[in-house]
Amino acid sequence: MEAKIIWLFAFVVLYWVYCIYWGWRSAQMAKTASDYFIAGRKLSLWVFILAATATSFSGWTFMGHPGLVYRDGFQYAYASFYTITIPFTGVIFLKRQWMLGKRFGFVTPGEMLGTYFQGDFIRILTVIVALLYSIPYLGVQLGASGYLFNVITVTEGFPDGMFTQAVGMWILSIVVFIYVASGGLRAVAYVDTLQCILLAMGIIIYGSIALNAAGGWDSLQEGLAKLAASDVGKWGTTKGFGGGDYNAYFAIPGVIQWTAGLGKETPVGGLWTGIMCLTYMFALMGIQSAPAFTMWAFSNTDPRPFAPQQVWASSLGIGFILFFFTAFT
Repeated sequence: MEAKIIWLFAFVVLYWVYCIYWGWRSAQMAKTASDYFIAGRKLSLWVFILAATATSFSGWTFMGHPGLVYRDGFQYAYASFYTITIPFTGVIFLKRQWMLGKRFGFVTPGEMLGTYFQGDFIRILTVIVALLYSIPYLGVQLGASGYLFNVITVTEGFPDGMFTQAVGMWILSIVVFIYVASGGLRAVAYVDTLQCILLAMGIIIYGSIALNAAGGWDSLQEGLAKLAASDVGKWGTTKGFGGGDYNAYFAIPGVIQWTAGLGKETPVGGLWTGIMCLTYMFALMGIQSAPAFTMWAFSNTDPRPFAPQQVWASSLGIGFILFFFTAFT
């Protein structure tokens, strides 16, 4: 067995042990519904900052963002500003939700909205919205993890990987189910704290590896300059959209294009027009306004962690990492 596979399995087992440990320990600490669902309103400042950041950006950012930059070019890289729009809804809602939860003892967003609107229909609607949001979002995360597990187990003896994406995804799903179902939000928070650190380190490391493989910063810039002078790329050139005929790998193809729709007619020069980038970032604002994120707001001892998470961790920290290590390298 190759050394990289041994190291992989060693670290994966350690990570799984960490996850299951926090599931077990959190289960021992959970004496009430409040303890299980919102960690007894006692999450510490740093745990919330790191865990909420990991929840906001996790697998789809680690895998999907650099993949789309590679496929579509710098026109998609402008969407990196979602590091600002995602926490923006948190700026609007989280502190207010925390105050309501603290004052009236709410544990779930359905309970809060049901009390405010004085009806059970809104409770049911909240659960439906939470399911419709959380299930696909969780599927994306687990799918990304399964794909990564498949790719990094490729060896000479296993050219297609020791585990398929589906097998890797199901193994990870079982581990997630064990620690989440047993430990509740406290277990999720402490696991996500580690995941946030791994997310940031992972993006920095593979960005640095890519920069080194390109021969350094100067060589990278020279290569990009040659590419920009050609029409090489998935989308060719912008053909006048956006003010000129530029390589679509480097230019946004105009503010908006009227087409028959994605899947029927592809916009000239690529998908990521100015309006596409803007509406994409607006859609991602739903992450911190989703019902599931309300429970993160309820779980804090006080509102002090909200501003550092929204400004320093998300907008500045993850923003810098995405712009430099994924967009530019």
